[in-house]
Amino acid sequence: MGVLAMLELDGETEPLLAAVADLGQRLGDPDGLLARIVAPTNDGMVLFQLWASAAARQANADDPHHAEALRDCGVLDLMRASRSRVFEDAQLETFTSRA
Repeated sequence: MGVLAMLELDGETEPLLAAVADLGQRLGDPDGLLARIVAPTNDGMVLFQLWASAAARQANADDPHHAEALRDCGVLDLMRASRSRVFEDAQLETFTSRA
């Protein structure tokens, strides 16, 4: 079972989306990250990350390179507020078009 992390960031949508895209470029694909979904909202953006395990998610959060990239991409300066939730035992199901 995976761990789904949801992060909502309040601020100007387009600059936040650009900063999070930059963050993704800086970090690449961290070990244990199965899926990432980013979407604009009326107040900023939302980010969902599906991790293979809680340990993989924690290892990424504890990585000094992650903290450096987070600071350098500018997202911390752009957000006015943030909220997060973590959901244990998440499962990813994928579907193909039947058209």
